[in-house]
Amino acid sequence: MKEKKKCRLRADRVFLAMGVIVGTLFGADGLRRNLSSQQPSNITVHGNFRNSEGTDDETSTGSSLSYSTVDQMTTAFEGIKYLGYSERELYKDDVSSGILAVYTEDAPASEYDQKQMISLADEKNDYYLLCDEHIYLNKDAAEALNNMMEAYANETALADFIVYGTTDTYTGGDSLCPKAFAESMAGYCVDLALNAYGSVITYDGNDYESWVVDNCWKYGFIVRYPQGKKAQTGNEYCPWHLRYVGEINSAIMEQKGMCLEEYVDFLEQYSFDDPYTFAFNGNGYQIYSVAGDGEKLVTRVPISGSYEISGDNKDGFIITVHKN
Repeated sequence: MKEKKKCRLRADRVFLAMGVIVGTLFGADGLRRNLSSQQPSNITVHGNFRNSEGTDDETSTGSSLSYSTVDQMTTAFEGIKYLGYSERELYKDDVSSGILAVYTEDAPASEYDQKQMISLADEKNDYYLLCDEHIYLNKDAAEALNNMMEAYANETALADFIVYGTTDTYTGGDSLCPKAFAESMAGYCVDLALNAYGSVITYDGNDYESWVVDNCWKYGFIVRYPQGKKAQTGNEYCPWHLRYVGEINSAIMEQKGMCLEEYVDFLEQYSFDDPYTFAFNGNGYQIYSVAGDGEKLVTRVPISGSYEISGDNKDGFIITVHKN
């Protein structure tokens, strides 16, 4: 009868197995850390905002601007409401940039945003005309204008609008848009006129063309100086002067009957801890403000998902978070 062999553990095999296990654990932890530190690529920003190192980020072309951030994920546990958010630094030098900035004669728009503009002559559709071939507009606003004018033509069977100006509208003595506005240089404004039997006439917001006054909010535009708001805006009713503020903001302003000044003031009461919530087209949104006296402000933004930032051209910023 043969004697059973004894099983012996070889030291070299034991150490090899332990090495494989430790290496696997370190590799898995490294992969986890790499994935958790990645920032989202679908953050949209209207305007130009420096990252936390004070340099400009690259933006891609498209219907909205893609923004890459270097913010670090918050590591300290600060309660359940902070999970999924990171801290973001915003600089006071950028407060005048964005779709919700309120420009005045004392604080006018600059040409800083103009690198985000496109030529309307290259991008327009066939549902409106241009008074001049050298007319430029923010890319998102141009896309919204095309959509609005197509919808207007489909609804009224008319294509009689003329873009009389955007950033540099002619306002001489015989101008159909007799007043220049401090906000126009930012590239979010459209001044309209009408083509009537071969002649260009002033757009007064009446008749079939009143469709634009009544429906522009559906496309992210507002009548910047609406009826009954002179005390807030400082200007009489100007149906021919539209301002692009984005669909979410225009929908809220329409619902609440607010002009831009009232809307920005309204949002000042909402913070990250107590945001304004709004549902639009089946999606949920949270909007909050951050303001202060320092040169650098800190707020919280989602790690995943998307958000939008706009300065108010006063002392702070407005953040809109897309929840769905």
